[in-house]
Amino acid sequence: MKMSFKALFVAASFALFATTSCSEKTQDNAEATAESAATDAANNTQEAANGAAEATNNAAEEVKADMAPEKGDTAVVVNKEADKLVEETK
Repeated sequence: MKMSFKALFVAASFALFATTSCSEKTQDNAEATAESAATDAANNTQEAANGAAEATNNAAEEVKADMAPEKGDTAVVVNKEADKLVEETK
């Protein structure tokens, strides 16, 4: 099978065009995938931060509820540094 130079040139040009077109499409798909992955990662990070903030708030509310004064409490707390032995009083 003989092919002329012109036929070979046309075939080579077509092959180059087809390869370039496929490469551009592949690159576009890769960019879209990377962008989608970045968006998903950002959303997941935001959801994790929101979850952590909510958990912290819930824990703080539980501590406040546990530390709330109850009927019969007589302890008085003084916020001052001890410079000597601290004794428990009854």
